[in-house]
Amino acid sequence: MDEQFFTVQLEDGSEQRCKVIFTFDSDEHSYVLYSLVNNNNEESGDISALKYELDENGNMTNFTDIESEEEWDMVDEVMNTLIAEFDGAEDFFTISSEDDEEIVCEVLHRFKIEKYNKSYILYAYADQEEINEIFAAAYIAGEKGEVLELLPIETDEEWQYVEKELASLNNQE
Repeated sequence: MDEQFFTVQLEDGSEQRCKVIFTFDSDEHSYVLYSLVNNNNEESGDISALKYELDENGNMTNFTDIESEEEWDMVDEVMNTLIAEFDGAEDFFTISSEDDEEIVCEVLHRFKIEKYNKSYILYAYADQEEINEIFAAAYIAGEKGEVLELLPIETDEEWQYVEKELASLNNQE
């Protein structure tokens, strides 16, 4: 796929070149995820988003800011999905809370307990600045090692193995 670029006019009248990372549509609008590009075509690394329309030639035009919290939530969800798919998908997965909210989790450590012939993960909520709570579960892995399904840790003996693994990690720090 060819790289796509567009230019937006800034408040001071100057123009800023932007590289398209991803575009998507909702029922009402089209959105573009982009990064700023300098004169040497180097990306800033920061990703932002705008609404846009297509002109009669199929080019992006009429860029406008995203203003509502609902739109930003949707953009964040798309970005998190992209990050999970293309940048270490095996390190992130989502679970549903009791309120049916999607929670993005990050895998902190993987290990296997041969006695039970199961794979395990230690994980935390990905949106926290500081890890306050670490969770453990057995899991079923996909082809790339991604978490397909969490399984309960069923016995006290199994928990003891998991706790030993966690303790060994804490001793390494």
